Amino acid sequence: MSAIDGQSCAPGELRVIVIDSQESAIYDAIVSVRSGPASLGNKSTAAQGSATFEKVPCGIWQIAVSKEGFQAGAKTVEITSGADVSVTVALDLSVQTSSVDVVAPPPPLEQSASQNSVLRPAEVMELPTNPATVNDTLPLVPGIVRTPDGELKIDGSGQERSAMVVNQSDITDPATGKFGQTIPVDAIENVNVLTTPFLAQYGRFTQSVVAVETRRGGEKWHAELNDPFPDLRVRSYHPRGIRNETPRGVFGGPLIPNRLYFISSLQYILDKVPSRTLGFPFNESKQESVNSFTQLDYILSDRQLLTATLHISPQHTNFVNPDYFNPQPTTPSYAQHNYVGTLAHHLGIFNGTLDSSVSVQRFNADVGAQGDAGMILTPQGNQGNYFGAQNRSANRTEWLEAWSLPPLKGLGTHLIKMGSSLTGSGDSGRFTYRPVSILDATGLLTERVDFTNLNPFNRSDLEVTAFVQDHWVLTPSFSVDYGARIEHQRLASSLRIGPRAGFSWSPFSDHRTVFRAGSGLFYDHLPLDIYTFGRYPLRTLTFFNPDGTVSGVPIPYINVIGSASGPRSFFVHGEEVAGAFSPRGVTVNLQAEHKFPKLVRVRAVYTDNSSLGLVVLETATFGSTNEIVLNGNGKSRYRQLEVTSSLTWKGDQLNLSYTRSNAQGNLNTFDTFLGNYPMPLVRPNLYSTLPADLPNRFLLWGHVNPHIWQLSMQPIVEYRNGFPYAKLDAMQNYVGTPYSGSSRYPNFFSADVRISRDFKVSPKYKVRLSLTTFNLTNHFNALAIHDNIADPSYGIFFGNYHRRYRGDFEVLF
Repeated sequence: MSAIDGQSCAPGELRVIVIDSQESAIYDAIVSVRSGPASLGNKSTAAQGSATFEKVPCGIWQIAVSKEGFQAGAKTVEITSGADVSVTVALDLSVQTSSVDVVAPPPPLEQSASQNSVLRPAEVMELPTNPATVNDTLPLVPGIVRTPDGELKIDGSGQERSAMVVNQSDITDPATGKFGQTIPVDAIENVNVLTTPFLAQYGRFTQSVVAVETRRGGEKWHAELNDPFPDLRVRSYHPRGIRNETPRGVFGGPLIPNRLYFISSLQYILDKVPSRTLGFPFNESKQESVNSFTQLDYILSDRQLLTATLHISPQHTNFVNPDYFNPQPTTPSYAQHNYVGTLAHHLGIFNGTLDSSVSVQRFNADVGAQGDAGMILTPQGNQGNYFGAQNRSANRTEWLEAWSLPPLKGLGTHLIKMGSSLTGSGDSGRFTYRPVSILDATGLLTERVDFTNLNPFNRSDLEVTAFVQDHWVLTPSFSVDYGARIEHQRLASSLRIGPRAGFSWSPFSDHRTVFRAGSGLFYDHLPLDIYTFGRYPLRTLTFFNPDGTVSGVPIPYINVIGSASGPRSFFVHGEEVAGAFSPRGVTVNLQAEHKFPKLVRVRAVYTDNSSLGLVVLETATFGSTNEIVLNGNGKSRYRQLEVTSSLTWKGDQLNLSYTRSNAQGNLNTFDTFLGNYPMPLVRPNLYSTLPADLPNRFLLWGHVNPHIWQLSMQPIVEYRNGFPYAKLDAMQNYVGTPYSGSSRYPNFFSADVRISRDFKVSPKYKVRLSLTTFNLTNHFNALAIHDNIADPSYGIFFGNYHRRYRGDFEVLF
């Protein structure tokens, strides 16, 4: 179909972003856009690697991109009425210098050792889950799941073992290493999830990297308002107040045409999340937040771009994750005030690019309880109030420099990138813990944990990193990515060297089949709460006889920060002193990918990650002193076979994935006892199947046009094993092997679908009405189990979200 001219279809805007195999912007590339005989002409990319075409008629357009030293690139895009479309074209190096003119299509698949999963707003915003932030989109990626308590697990592990960067700046909480509240989905260009990035520019992880790129305002003013009206809580077919109010909007355009651009996304969330294991009205978690992201882009010249961003995200949650075993009075409350500001400068220099950025971040958090009573643990569930309270103020200031050189000749072609960073961070605050009592099934007191609260803490850290990497194309069908990263973290008292290497090989002349393989040594970043452990409250255990008298002598424990066990290696340098941890992982990755001529793209990936030196917590005795020790002798292993397929036809797309995985490791990872919501009891540090292990998972999502009444349909279908669980006794100790394959929730199946239609109410305004159905088949997906053998209801699964419906109303203008 050629471009369409006519009053019935408003022209759109097309922004083409050109990057290289190392995800760096390519300056001064030539972009050509054509549709049959029609042409929008040629434009050169600016310092940020983009070229914008205004007033693009509706229809199918072919984009061709060329740059000296790179293979030509091409993509096809459809412009619908008034659409603002962004397309990323990745260019690979050519062995022989090509002409600046666009004369040939590109290889169908990227010739890079590192491949990622890409999520784009246009593909995910209309899904039934109605994602509002980057975090909400991540469960669409194979290997990432959300557990019943709302936590994201990546490759079977917590967020603290992965990195999240926005425009290359680290935005994780310096205290906990968690992602926190991420930016609104309306403000993102794309989300890249790299499970094995062989690019040395990425660090501070042993599992995955979530790299987010934000979008700038366009050449014309554009605004959207989503979900402006509240959803009512309906019980027994009668309204019972507001269930949630989640309006979000985005507004952007040129403050100075062709010079200064503005975009701002704002969300307000008032959500009363019900727990189906408790009865109304005492079953809700009440969440309120504001999430604002603003970006200004100032084009100083064709060679220079200045970008400033500000992310503000205050939020408050009362009754965090209530359920049958933790009713509202026993749950914590949480409040945070996060502020992240960045200033970035992009410069086209010597036919390459120099990227400089500074970010200043503040993370303030308060964790409280519903009252001052102690916490009581029983086989049937918990009573009293949550035991732990804390307030803290963390900060990070980061300076990044990265230089991407132009292609260099020498036994092929090289694309070299190097950079460095300097990061200062701090964390201060105070902990206050209250007693925890353990009762047996008859209500008799068997154990009490008392705490001695210490003085406030205040820790600071300084990190320095440097990297160099090279994408080396030896022949048109064979390329190598290799590089190294050096990291030094002052509190960890260690210098770490992380080499990485991988290759990509296209054995056939059509380049539709690519084999990739690689291996690398990666290091976790150590959040500051590890180094505040010495100031955590001290605990004393007291045991009781059935008649209520004290059994034996109370046992006091002290908190000790240990060190990494075992010898240092060539890649890790430093003294074995307290806190000298170097959690590291060796990852091996094998891939095969094939693109069929018309509709289908298939990729198979095998990943094996073995990690050592993880920070774990365990009890120990040193002479006559009882200790709770943070040690650096933990380990884990994650293996995954992933098969993904993307089917595209006539503007529709379905993404299918199947993962077969196994996650094992030490259970007492530091994040279980530190961070926002620590566990009150310290159990033995066993090596077992991890709580987020899912042997099998099938996922389907996408966009389908049923060609009926101008409707649009977005399905999400998921089928997987249930999560494993641990059996406990009346003293809250493990029974048998926790989280073994024999103790799992029933298999999970959910089919959700959203059906929507746009109505044009004026030349500038459209209204979108939609209806979403959740759990279409009404499958029983258990939310909880009575897992304590002293509980009379032991072994019974319960709680379920039945089939339900939601209506949405959006205004586009």
